Amino acid sequence: MRPAEPSWKVGLVRGYPCAGHGDEWDRLAENLNTMLDRIEGLMGEVKQVTDNVAHDLRTPLARIRGRLEKAYSRYRDADQDQSLINETMADLDSVLRMFSSLTRISQIEASDRTSAFRTVNLAEIAREVVELFDAAAEDGGGHLGAVGEQRVLVTGDRDLLFDAMANLVDNAIKHGREAGRVTVEVSQSNGHAVISVADDGAGIPTDEFQNIFKRFYRLERSRCTPGNGLGLSLVAAVARLHGVRIEMMDNQPGLKIRLQFPLVAATSSQDEFVG
Repeated sequence: MRPAEPSWKVGLVRGYPCAGHGDEWDRLAENLNTMLDRIEGLMGEVKQVTDNVAHDLRTPLARIRGRLEKAYSRYRDADQDQSLINETMADLDSVLRMFSSLTRISQIEASDRTSAFRTVNLAEIAREVVELFDAAAEDGGGHLGAVGEQRVLVTGDRDLLFDAMANLVDNAIKHGREAGRVTVEVSQSNGHAVISVADDGAGIPTDEFQNIFKRFYRLERSRCTPGNGLGLSLVAAVARLHGVRIEMMDNQPGLKIRLQFPLVAATSSQDEFVG
C-alpha cells in the first residue's frame, strides 16, 4: 500500500498525513513531519537573524555616513574632526564586535574544541569573573558577589567557560534592577557541578525563556539600547560544547540562569588541574 499524497501544511514546507494505523508508513510520515517542522523553524530563525542583523547594522552605518557627509561639506576644524573620528571609530568598533562574536559562536559550534579541555575549578573562574565586573556593578550603584563552595571541579575549556560566565554576569548587570544585586553561586548538587547567576530585576516572561538564547534576539523590540543579542548565544554555544544543561527560573524578583555540569570524578589527577 502506497502512502497518501502529501498535503500542504500551513507554512513553508509540505506535511505528510498519518493514516493512524501505527505502521511503518505512519512512522515514516511522523519522522518526515518532524524533519520538515525543524527545517521550517530554522528557516524562520534565519529570517529573524537576517532582519535583526540588518536593523543593528543600519543604525551605526547611517551615523557613520552622516558624519562623513557633514565633514565633507564643511571647513576643516581640528577639534570637530577629532570628535568625528572618535565617534566614527566607536561605531565601527561596535560593528566589528558584532562580527567577531558571530565568528566566535560559529567556530565553537562548527569545530571540535575539546582538545583544550582540562580539569578546572569552576569556583575560581567565577571569582575571577566577579572581580572583573565588580567595578562596573558599583558604578551603577549595585552589588555583585560570589557565594558557594571554594572548589568545584569540571572538565572544560577554561577560556570559553570564563567568557560564558562573563556574558551571564554582564547581562544580569545590564538588564537587572538599577542599583540592584547580582549573585554568582557555585555548588555541587546531585552529582553535578552547578553555577547560577541571579539578579533582582524585572525578570522576563516564561514564554521568552528559550528565545533569549537565539542569535540577535532581544526582548526590546525597538532595539534602541546598546547591545546586539549575541552574548547569551555564545553562552548557549559553550554550554552545548560542554554538555551543560541550561535552566532558567523566576528569582522572585528577577531572573536566575543555572548551568548544570557533569561533575569531575574525585580521582582526577592534580597535574591536570587548572585553577
